Amino acid sequence: MEVIMGAYWDSLDEIKNELKTASQSLLPVRKFDGVMFAPDKYMRTDGLPVDRSIADLEDVISKQTDPNEKKNLDALLQRMESVSDLTENLYARFNQNPNTFSNWFPQLAQAHKLAEQNGNTFFKIPETKCFTLPMELSQFMRIEYQDTNDVSKNAFNKILLKNLDLDKNKHYFLKNGEFSAKFQFRNCHLIPSEQKQVGEYFQVINNHAMSVGAGRTNDIVVREYIDEPENRPTIYDGMPLRTEFRCFIDCDTKDLIQTVPYWNPLVMKNVLQSQGLVDDRIYEWYETYKAFEPVLNQDFNDNVGRINNNVQSIIDVLSLKGCWSLDVMKSGNDFYLIDMAKMESSALTELINPKRLQQLNIKLQ
Repeated sequence: MEVIMGAYWDSLDEIKNELKTASQSLLPVRKFDGVMFAPDKYMRTDGLPVDRSIADLEDVISKQTDPNEKKNLDALLQRMESVSDLTENLYARFNQNPNTFSNWFPQLAQAHKLAEQNGNTFFKIPETKCFTLPMELSQFMRIEYQDTNDVSKNAFNKILLKNLDLDKNKHYFLKNGEFSAKFQFRNCHLIPSEQKQVGEYFQVINNHAMSVGAGRTNDIVVREYIDEPENRPTIYDGMPLRTEFRCFIDCDTKDLIQTVPYWNPLVMKNVLQSQGLVDDRIYEWYETYKAFEPVLNQDFNDNVGRINNNVQSIIDVLSLKGCWSLDVMKSGNDFYLIDMAKMESSALTELINPKRLQQLNIKLQ
């Protein structure tokens, strides 16, 4: 397993002489023809007072006494942060976000290494490279793809290509630090012939993530693409229907709370069927999922016991704090640890048995 954590600060120093034209803050994006970033300069999309708006909303949240309203306001704050232009404060805030990849992956990789050394796990982790972009590039990646010009896209592509050191013959899986975008699978599956556009793919992925509240990160992640050996059907523009397990864990008490099917039948059929009423392509995905549902259910039931045993070995040596979701993907006979998030930010908590939560004295937020 290759695990590389890094940053692009050196690369920005190297291109100081190359990027002669840079934006001035607050210039309208559509009217700018030069490169939209350079060391210490970046393009913003508006002149809104981001820091003040966030502080005002946090003040409202701190005074809110109704739990449900407080939860709604917290969600609003996350959405506001997710779509806002970066400031120095917001950039630093994103780097402290526990859900961003660079804040949990090193601990997971270390726990996996320890469990593997002790012979206590059969899990694998895909080869992974994670980089935290400097503010100039992170802000550029937040601008709507259609609002950025070709000279800027090309410069961004070149910087990422130089630093990522991709194998020209390999496929890769791309994500930002908080969101995999696998619901638009064609964008996150980078094929060899399109590696020169890697920056553009990251920008599209990040734009999508921002629109669903998952843009609170400065990380970009390139992972080994795991081939699908069983020729399973696909949905979401090419995503194989592999069995996945969402394990809810408590890192403080070292408890495995419960494991639930990631592709939950009730959730999947409800969402795909309702959206399929207005989109024929999505309805085809609904039919595909419905036909393959028995295989996914059988796969889950056949493997959940040993998944739980092996996840417990990871939890025992995992140095994170609090409650998290940990996702496991089955590919053929292999099982991969692929994602984590704080439990309060995770979907599918409604599937946890209330008696189990009561037993462990856990209250969902």
